[in-house]
Amino acid sequence: MRFAATICVLLVATGCGDPSTPTSPSTTPPSTAPAGATLSRLEVGPSSVLGGETTRATVTLSAPAPASGVAIALSASGTTATVPSSLTIPAGETSATFDIVTTRVATTTEVTITAQTGGVTRTASLRLRIDPASVRPSANYTIGFSGLRDNRAAVPTYTESGFTISPVSAEWVGITTYGNPLPSLQFFALGGTVTGEVRITADGSPFWLRSVDFYSSVTRIPYVIEGFLSGEPVFTQLEVLGNTFGAFVRVPSSRPDAPVDVLLIRLSNPMPPGVTGSNPMGIDNIVLNR
Repeated sequence: MRFAATICVLLVATGCGDPSTPTSPSTTPPSTAPAGATLSRLEVGPSSVLGGETTRATVTLSAPAPASGVAIALSASGTTATVPSSLTIPAGETSATFDIVTTRVATTTEVTITAQTGGVTRTASLRLRIDPASVRPSANYTIGFSGLRDNRAAVPTYTESGFTISPVSAEWVGITTYGNPLPSLQFFALGGTVTGEVRITADGSPFWLRSVDFYSSVTRIPYVIEGFLSGEPVFTQLEVLGNTFGAFVRVPSSRPDAPVDVLLIRLSNPMPPGVTGSNPMGIDNIVLNR
């Protein structure tokens, strides 16, 4: 009896009779829980649409959603685009899509789409373009540069009737002593060829070009007119006018039906070899609709 008790004491001391103590050390390392699924991407495609069209967006997780799914909060800046307030990525899935419903816009509009969950935020940009079919001109304007007062003063920018004319290349100056009628906007070539370009906008609103008057003193007039709407090219018009011998010549637009929100007018002033002095070249009477 004393021998059996001794054996039992020894067994208890080594773990016998104690179920909470393993009888042998574990040979398998403890498992690590998989990392949680986080919001990794938000993508909009197409990311540029006409206002009034519907596009789609996709939210993507870094890993499959757990059994309870992952809820994503959604929002859109401004009032021109609408998204669901939230969506849930189902268990086992890594992504989900949702619709973005837009409205027609009067000016090109940038919208920010936002997705958020678990303290992580992702954003994507959406551009809403002006629908040409949704806009019509209602008034006519002639930019005659009547606001120019100082002869040969540099014109860094000029505003008339809600339109802004901004020189892009060459130094453009106001000429109050000559125009069709005066004044006019001109630049000069002192030698070689000088390219003068102006950019016309209407605070983002669409407008239509009807015509523009060009002038050169002693050279022909190579010109390029380019129209853009919501960053997309609409038309390009180019030609070389014969020497006007100091007179203005009216150039009709090749696309008076096409709305634009940016208009570029580019003139090449090729000073003839051997001619002394400088050659003036310019524009006047830009006829626009809006």
